[in-house]
Amino acid sequence: MKKTKTLSMLAVIILLGASVISCKQKGIENLEEAQAEATTDTNPMMEQDHDEFLAAIEAYLTTIGSQYSPGEVCIPSYTVVAINDSDTSYTRAWGDWWVFNYNIVGDTLKCVSGGNHPGLMYLKQNNTHEWFVSSFDQVEDGSRNLPSAKRIFGEYYDTFHKVNSDQHHRDSVRLLQVAYYVQQHNLPVTMLQDYGWSAVALPLNQ
Repeated sequence: MKKTKTLSMLAVIILLGASVISCKQKGIENLEEAQAEATTDTNPMMEQDHDEFLAAIEAYLTTIGSQYSPGEVCIPSYTVVAINDSDTSYTRAWGDWWVFNYNIVGDTLKCVSGGNHPGLMYLKQNNTHEWFVSSFDQVEDGSRNLPSAKRIFGEYYDTFHKVNSDQHHRDSVRLLQVAYYVQQHNLPVTMLQDYGWSAVALPLNQ
């Protein structure tokens, strides 16, 4: 049975072409609006019927994060653009994938490094029916950025471009996903901070 779903809601291997974002250069913008949107205690990364892919995607992104300047914790942030499981041998997940490494300083997660690696992940199941990312087709950098993005995302390019270029959306996604990670791992933090920017309160449910 063919299933293709574009996720409009909230739902990064340093390779040639990876977009590396320095926490010294980029902070969360429109803080009040982003915080207002980031108010959930459920997993914001995907809708419920795709939860089975979360562990595989997050494990792969965390492996990517290990190739950046290290931090104490690595927390992915991403929007899944579409999922297609029409092929019986694998499932495809297109997304705007990000990864950030943080150090814990007092009650604050301070960003150390991070980057953006949009593209297409191929997921398979092993003999114990656990999902894993078998390959990753990543959008290239420089002059190949636009043509590779259009090739990889195909009919989903417009959706990808919309979420990738929307700083406010990305900030809201990041706050939600960091807050969810903090609560799931019982981290003693309440704030997130990029270098040179004011700390931001996480939308934690008390």
